[in-house]
Amino acid sequence: MRRLREVRARRPVGEGALAFAEWRDAMADVLDELSQRLLFEEDRGRAATEAAAARPEAEEIRSRFG
Repeated sequence: MRRLREVRARRPVGEGALAFAEWRDAMADVLDELSQRLLFEEDRGRAATEAAAARPEAEEIRSRFG
């Protein structure tokens, strides 16, 4: 959870910049990690779902600003 807070705190201001794509990838990595370690199945599922959504979002941003 500490790593999630650290990465979340580094969120860039603009959502259209390449920095935001990098941040979304970092969040996906953290969420993937959490999806393996969280206690409750529902929480693990939410973390995995959000991680799976973050990567295509990051790719889409990169394709626009790439």
